[in-house]
Amino acid sequence: MKKSIIYLMSVCFLVFILSAFSSKSDSVYDHGPLKIGDYAPNFILEGSDGKTYQLSDFKGKIVVLDFWAMWCAPCKKKMPKIQKLHETYSDMGVAVLGMLAMNKGAEEKAKTYFAENEYSFKLLYGNDELTKNYELKFLPTVVVVDKEGKIVYLTTKPNPNEFEDITAIVEKYK
Repeated sequence: MKKSIIYLMSVCFLVFILSAFSSKSDSVYDHGPLKIGDYAPNFILEGSDGKTYQLSDFKGKIVVLDFWAMWCAPCKKKMPKIQKLHETYSDMGVAVLGMLAMNKGAEEKAKTYFAENEYSFKLLYGNDELTKNYELKFLPTVVVVDKEGKIVYLTTKPNPNEFEDITAIVEKYK
């Protein structure tokens, strides 16, 4: 009996140690569903300009993350309003980022689409880690992050009042 208890305790200890030191990437967000008030997961992504960007590069700014895809008609339909946000607030400490997501292999098409439509906000190329960390299941998705890195706005569906909602959030936190 005593040997069984020692064996069981040893197995439990081993399971605990293995789970504590698993090879899970530190950059993968694993804290349940994202919600307003959470810190936004960091990312490291290539931009259409060839530079690498992290969310932490924009600390001290309000950041509008517009997740979209070339195949997403509602995403493309709202792009002019995203451009207007960029034009209105870029000089006031607001960074607007077009986050190409769930659309592998479309980077050059997206870059061309931005150029043809004269969108001047940054275009970043998403990856599987971004999709997982931001729990992207639907597009368009928009996340607004405050100056400290906390999520202050989150929508995962087309919203006819999105521009006004985001404008109000930006005005509140700028």
